Parts: sequence; structure tokens; C-alpha cells
Amino acid sequence: MSPQARKQLWDLGLGSIKELETDQGILASGRDEAYGCIFGRDSLITSLKLLEAFEQTGSKYFLELTRKILLNLAALQGKEVNIESGEEPGKMIHEFRPTGHERLTQAQENRWYLYPDNIMRNYDSVDSTPLFLMAAHEQYRLSRDEVFMKDVLPSVRAALDWLLNYADTNGDGFIDYEFKTQRKFGGLKSQSWMDSTESVFFENYDERPSYPIAPVEAQGYAYAALRAWADYFAASDRLLSQTLTDRAGVLKEKFNDAFVLHGRRDTISLAFAIDGKHRPLTSARSSMGHVLWTVHWESASDLSSERRAPLAGGGTERIAGATPDSILDEKYISSIVARLLQPDLYVRSAGIRTLSSRSKRFDPNSYHNGSIWPHDTTIVSHGLENFGYTAEAKQVRNSILKAYAHFETPIELFTYAHHKFGQYLSPQGQGACKQQAWSAAALLTMLGREE
Repeated sequence: MSPQARKQLWDLGLGSIKELETDQGILASGRDEAYGCIFGRDSLITSLKLLEAFEQTGSKYFLELTRKILLNLAALQGKEVNIESGEEPGKMIHEFRPTGHERLTQAQENRWYLYPDNIMRNYDSVDSTPLFLMAAHEQYRLSRDEVFMKDVLPSVRAALDWLLNYADTNGDGFIDYEFKTQRKFGGLKSQSWMDSTESVFFENYDERPSYPIAPVEAQGYAYAALRAWADYFAASDRLLSQTLTDRAGVLKEKFNDAFVLHGRRDTISLAFAIDGKHRPLTSARSSMGHVLWTVHWESASDLSSERRAPLAGGGTERIAGATPDSILDEKYISSIVARLLQPDLYVRSAGIRTLSSRSKRFDPNSYHNGSIWPHDTTIVSHGLENFGYTAEAKQVRNSILKAYAHFETPIELFTYAHHKFGQYLSPQGQGACKQQAWSAAALLTMLGREE
């Protein structure tokens, strides 16, 4: 890609971020698009990507924006149990609509809960809380902003309490979600990032998976969050630190026992979820790559400034020789990398599919069953890079940059079939959002990588 083309894409990504910025953080999509409001998960993955961009460029704009995003999300954090909205103490919000919520809150069927102040707050997200913990920790590592830490720490403690006491609804050790049968109002039946009902299924039979559902990527997020904050509290709250360390250890052991799938000829894959009857959902998905992205940097993730060199932006970089620790055992890493790069998942001209083309549910023109999402592909690329697969990461990075160049916008998702890019269109006629925050932030991090 020429320097001019790269600059055009950079300007596109940065311009989109600035257009989506608001006083309360950042919109998930354009103001006139379907998701033109604050979403927890979207805001947090966007924040993590913008923090990468800050580390690459030193631009204080990214750091200031992520600070605003995190503090505003902290203000929207759950305070009480409300099964109609999914709210729980310490849980981070999924969707916040002060206005423009009528299509959801006044629907004839599946009407969503509206709070007495006429604001729609929905908490149907299993992963926003660990993502918040990851992003808040990373914000402080890079900024060393003590005022930020003082302001955010009560929300961090509440989020950790949710992770320890609410996130595992059936006591099997995994972070999971359910849609309570006694709930009278509507909401999301699928509460991971692949939040369409089409995305949760068994490959080999038609029975509906049972609640609660434990998604693969949520386990990785939770592990990284537990390890990071265990380090932070090691000096100031040893009991909490040990609790977090112990929970992370149990989670990792259980994860490698339940999620790792051993196939023929010594192949390895990961279940994309475990259902309430402890059955793995085995279809190969891009989300297995998220566990390579969400890592704990051993010997480097404590926030002691003496152990690291300063960054130009004022924070601290990881010391040389730090090694990534994923929830996935090291012995499986190379096999999962190989699985992600198989042609049923990885399209060299476009990116990583959300679902294997070998699956019975594969459809390239679907929301999560074979489409390609730019932010998702960049997460996989970063995960490959974490574990030293730099050539493979660059290859995946170049694949998704072709898509950005083709669509000339940070699009939400797209289709790729018969060697051609295509526009996603739902059965109801809804297309992909043309301006998506996490796609724009992911574009910046892709361009910021050294070539």
C-alpha cells in the first residue's frame, strides 16, 4: 500500500472517531444509523484499540478520549438488581439511549424496559464488565494519571465484585449469561459480541443450547482482567489480590479442560461457548482468536514505574523480555494459530470469517454466521502478534486493509463470496452501519503497525 493510500485511510479512521465522539464518550455508529448511541462493549473495544493507537503515536487525543469514555461508562455502571433490564451491581452497561429508543421500548412484541426517568438502559452484556476492567487498567498503565485512578477505582472494585459474585450464574467457574424466564420485558437473548440469536447453536443437532451460555472470548477477557488487577492490588490489598489470582488460576484450569477440542490428526480448536448442561458448542469461529489478544504480560503488568522505561506520553512501556500469558495453555497456542489461518476461516483477500465455511449454518450474508467484521479480524491479528507470529499477523492485517480500502469507510461488517466483497443485507432489509467506532479505531491500529 502506498504512503498516500495509507494516509487516506488514516484520515478516514481518525475523522470517523472524531465524528462519533460525544460529551459522553463515543457512539457505536453514526448518529443516523441503527446504533448511534452509547454501547458498553463497543466503547470499550474502541477504547482498547485507541489506547494501542496512543502507544503507537503518542497522540494525547486518544488518551483523553478513552479517559472520557471510561469515566462516563463508570457513571452508568449498574447499582441494583433489575432483571427487566439485566442490571446488577457493578455490571457495565450494554446500551444507553436517553432518546430515540421508541422502536425498542414501544414495540408491540419484545418491548424493552424503560426506566422511570424515560431513559433506556440495558445491561444485557456478559463481556462489557471484564472489558471495562481491561481498559481501565491499560488507561492507567499508559497515562499514570493518579486522578483518573482515584476517580475510577470505586467502579473497578464494583466491577471486580460483579465478576467474582454475579458473573458465574451456575457455579461452574465460567463467566456466563442467561435470559431469566421470569423476565417480562424484552432484551438480548444472546449477550456476547456475536449477539444475534442465529449465532448460538449446536453444529451436529438442532436442539437449542441451554442457558446459561459461557462464550469463549468472555473467559479470555475475564482472565486478563483478573490477572491485571491482581497485580495492581498486590501492594495495597493483598487479600483481594490473592482472591483475584486464585480465581484466574481456577478459570484457566477449567477453561483448558472444557473449551479445548481435540480433533482428528492431532488438530485443536476451541468451543465458541459452553452451554448450561456443560455441552460445548463446537463450530469454529473467529472468536477463538480473542483469547490470544487478551493476555497478561508476565513480569511486566504490575504498575511499578521503576521496572519500566517511560513512554513519550507519560506512561510506562512493558519491559523487554515480558511474555504473554493467555487463558489458553501455551502448548495449544500454535495449534489455535494454525486453525485460525485455515481457509475455511481466513480469507486472504478479506479477513477472518465469523464462522467456518464448513459449518452447516455458514452464510456469508449473515450477521454472525460467516460475515467478516473488521474489528474482529484486527483482534485476531493482534493476538497472533502477541505470541510472535509476526508474519502471519501482517498477512491478516493486510487482508483487512484491503477491505477498508474497498469500502472506503470503517464499515460494521461485510460479506465476501465468489472472490468478491459485498454489502451485508439482513432478511429485513437492514444493511451494515457505514461508520462504526470499533472499526475506525481498529483501522488506526492496523495502520500504526510497522511495515
